[in-house]
Amino acid sequence: MSETQATARVSDLIQIMEDWAPAWTAQDWDRVGLLLGEPGAPAAKVWTALELGPGILGQALAQGVQMLLLHHPPLFSSLERLRTDDPATARLLRAAQAGLALFAAHTNLDAAPGGVNDALAARLGLVQTRPFAPAGAGGQVKLVVFAPPEAMEPVSRALFGAGGGRIGDYRDCSFVGQGLGAYLAPPDGRPYLGSPGRHQQVEELRLEVILPRGRLAPALAALREVHPYQEPAFDVYPLAQPPAGFGLGRVGRLAAPQDGRAFAARAAAELGAGWAHVAGALPPKLERVAVVAGSGGDLLPQAAQAGAQVLVTGEARHHAAQQAADLGLGLICLGHYQTEAVIVEPWAQRLAQATAARGLHCTVTPWTAGEDPWRPVS
Repeated sequence: MSETQATARVSDLIQIMEDWAPAWTAQDWDRVGLLLGEPGAPAAKVWTALELGPGILGQALAQGVQMLLLHHPPLFSSLERLRTDDPATARLLRAAQAGLALFAAHTNLDAAPGGVNDALAARLGLVQTRPFAPAGAGGQVKLVVFAPPEAMEPVSRALFGAGGGRIGDYRDCSFVGQGLGAYLAPPDGRPYLGSPGRHQQVEELRLEVILPRGRLAPALAALREVHPYQEPAFDVYPLAQPPAGFGLGRVGRLAAPQDGRAFAARAAAELGAGWAHVAGALPPKLERVAVVAGSGGDLLPQAAQAGAQVLVTGEARHHAAQQAADLGLGLICLGHYQTEAVIVEPWAQRLAQATAARGLHCTVTPWTAGEDPWRPVS
């Protein structure tokens, strides 16, 4: 450890993940973020893993791991009791007693650029990929604020500090226009400009900032804290467009056309799947492929609309197999575990690079010893 390096803390890893896969891009039913632990606790030894299965906890504690970043949230449904004779809750109790932090990045990591679906697409040889279904239910808003020119810098800083002004990898993004504001201050008012009880017209700037809907309340609180007006004027507009680069699934093309059946066999081998369930039509000349890690059968219509000939996913319901035939689309299921485990190593690499770039001492290791709970009869 370098003398200039500070030990990473749980909060540092949370911030890195929030910069990459913000919690607000998760689906509204999801449970993501820090689920167990103290944000201020040290996190010098970190593992990434798919889930908190039977094998990982004992090894992590034996090796002094301080934080586990998991794709599957270990706290998902509401808990009615915590018992040591229930294996699932016993693991949570044991982690809590040891001071182990548990962090989950689930559908937000599916949607993020460089996340689960991008890792799956890369493993299957897809190029020129893009999302084909919207991310998260939280959405974005545009906050428009009116302020005198001298207040623009502190107001901008407050909104950026509250999570506003992010467009893709760009930060502190805004638009400023110039105009005239008019108002009548009440007789007992304390206007920043002008006099009580008199009509006033002043030069103002219009500041526009995009931010997650979930950050609107803290952004407005920060705005009121620094704005010089007694009653700041602002507008909030809901935005229909998804955040740049985010979305569920990926659709792209193969570098060279392949036979559909041959592609299915190769994909299964690449992911270590012992089988491939196939429905619908696998074209003899396959060029455009969609992928959804985990359970993605419900996105078949969107995949077809995006021009895919085949959708690769982990698992799908019976009706999805019938729907694939109706849509003229091939459906390849390669296992929930197999299609998501692809993220564990890239995740660790990204966190290691991010902590190093911040001058933090943190060892990040991918835990790849997990096992698919499904297995063929021997």
